[in-house]
Amino acid sequence: MASPPLPTTPPLVSVVIPCLNRAHFLVPTIESVLQQNYPFIECIVVDGGSRDGTLDILKRYNGRLRWVSEPDRGHADAINKGWQMSRGDILAWLNADDCWVVPQAVTQAVEYLQAHQSVDVVYGESVWLNERGDVIGAGYWREWDLDFALEWCNHCIPQPAAFIRRQIVERVGWLDVSFISKKDHELWLRIGLSGTIRHVPMVWAQERACPGTWGRRGDITAAACLALTEKFFRLPDVPVSLEKKKDRAMSAAYLRGAWYAVKDGAYYGLALRYILKGLRRYPGNVRLLWHYVRCRIVKWLWVIPRRWERAAEACDKGTGPC
Repeated sequence: MASPPLPTTPPLVSVVIPCLNRAHFLVPTIESVLQQNYPFIECIVVDGGSRDGTLDILKRYNGRLRWVSEPDRGHADAINKGWQMSRGDILAWLNADDCWVVPQAVTQAVEYLQAHQSVDVVYGESVWLNERGDVIGAGYWREWDLDFALEWCNHCIPQPAAFIRRQIVERVGWLDVSFISKKDHELWLRIGLSGTIRHVPMVWAQERACPGTWGRRGDITAAACLALTEKFFRLPDVPVSLEKKKDRAMSAAYLRGAWYAVKDGAYYGLALRYILKGLRRYPGNVRLLWHYVRCRIVKWLWVIPRRWERAAEACDKGTGPC
């Protein structure tokens, strides 16, 4: 049987930039879209009512992007609003402190989707930037694996580097506005259940990793880990092979939640409760718990010497205690 012909009409890519008081990062994000060498991009900025100069920036770009500024129900609602305003066959979103790699990221993603018509989501890789825009590290991105995503309550998709066919979002549903955190993770699970997700080992995006960019609370993220896993097992057509892993997946959700509870706010009491519930649900995940403990130890060993270095520098400059 002959393969279907490749499409000849270039698809429109619609990228939504949700923002709220991110004026200090917004220009590089917008410019990373406008400087792409792919000519068919629709950029929509959905602002939640910023009061920090964001509107002045957006007015300077009139005619080069679309924007709206009005109260919304949160991050997911803003992205959904932008997507529903859009006309593109391929959807993406960039948080207002992230960037695409210039100039080729969109071209490479579109070329892949054009050549692989059965793929619903393609994602590349991303690197981490500090506040000044310097590259400070790179993520480790796995090939997409639904079993892995469930069994570890983890996902391997850097959201700024992901490009999604509109038809799959319309089929499985938009972002769930009840999720403050982990909204992308929850969407990938729904798409992974009924669609096809593929990874391309190319750097397509840059994410900020500096104080004030994430604003993540560990207790909220911990609760989201449980909620997204519970929601997945309520979906229709979950295969029996995955249903059999429900206890292990729920245990992993508790342990992943404990990780976030400690990492983003030092909610130690909550973390302990989640650990106990997770191990009761599936005792075999004690190995997963040890993995998280090991990761925290490595992190502390990496951070402590650098804190000493910064303290010594402050002492030398007379700007801190000696």
